[in-house]
Amino acid sequence: MFPAASGQSSVFIFHFHWQLGCAPRQFYALLGNIVRYILAARILVDGGFNVSHLARRNFLKGILAASAAGFSPVWTRGAADTAAALRIFKLGAISDGFSNDFEEALKVMKGYGLEWVEIRHIWGRVYNTEASPEQIRRIRELLDQYGFRVSVVSTALYKCVLPGTEAVVNQKDAYPYSGQMDMLKRAADRAHAWGTETLRVFTFWRVAEPEKISGRVAEELEKAADVARSAGVRLAIEDEGACNVRTGHELARLLATIKAPNVGANWDVGNPWFGGEVSFPSGYDVLPKDRIWHMHLKGVACEAPGKQCTNAFADQGSIDLVGQLRALRRDHYTGTMSLECEYQAPGMSHLQTSQRSMEGLLKVAAMAAA
Repeated sequence: MFPAASGQSSVFIFHFHWQLGCAPRQFYALLGNIVRYILAARILVDGGFNVSHLARRNFLKGILAASAAGFSPVWTRGAADTAAALRIFKLGAISDGFSNDFEEALKVMKGYGLEWVEIRHIWGRVYNTEASPEQIRRIRELLDQYGFRVSVVSTALYKCVLPGTEAVVNQKDAYPYSGQMDMLKRAADRAHAWGTETLRVFTFWRVAEPEKISGRVAEELEKAADVARSAGVRLAIEDEGACNVRTGHELARLLATIKAPNVGANWDVGNPWFGGEVSFPSGYDVLPKDRIWHMHLKGVACEAPGKQCTNAFADQGSIDLVGQLRALRRDHYTGTMSLECEYQAPGMSHLQTSQRSMEGLLKVAAMAAA
């Protein structure tokens, strides 16, 4: 392992490995193999010999090992294109999409030039609302250490059965209804500790006819909004397939009935497809643009909206993400967005799938920014 460089040399090395598209750890491993090969060649040449077959073979083995460890051409459209996209779009990711170890996730994300992170699960798939005081402090330290800002604290608020209703989805309550407001207060405390004001929330497990209980769902969200306002945070409702709001049209209708100014949207562009809606442009067009505060970006492939839908890499499938991002620019969107990779690619680990999806998303963002 090479010692960390300082001054101008460290800046050169940082940008060099960044343009190659590998994380620092893989970059140094690759650089080490190159230097060892050069040193071996120098000794042999000084002694009047050519580079040996063994030296060449070991060098190639080292390069292949570095590739297997995670070397990947992230910035395939060029560093300048991606840098421009990241200046225009506040793009990040849900940390546990890369690792349940929060620090490891930040390390991977930093290799892509990201500066925004959404916090859902932390060490050991613990929901952030159950983080201990020491974990809360440690997350703050790591955010500062790696230069990240928190876009959203993802909560499980109202991911439960609304009392008196019967859910049609086979889901367990993340937290019982009776504990929702206490959980909301814990989430607000963590949001303040980590420097954000936005919490991701839901609309209860889906029933057979969601429109018949939409008034009750709105009342519950108004109640939560009062608690959130007192705590100095705001609520971003996600369109979630297992909940009573799963499309852009359903989200727009619900927001129209909620007057609380601290309730907006976490627009997930993938979930509506499973519910039979083309998320862009159809779903997006009906949403109040000033109430979209955060977004989830992903890939979904369907034979037709609502038919044979599966998750995919972010740059593949049915969603017109380039068009969606261009529309955001047109509408002067200033909110944040996260990669939410729910795809499990055959023969790839979840980390590898998320990395491939992030690479694709950066390409999409670069095209939308051009």
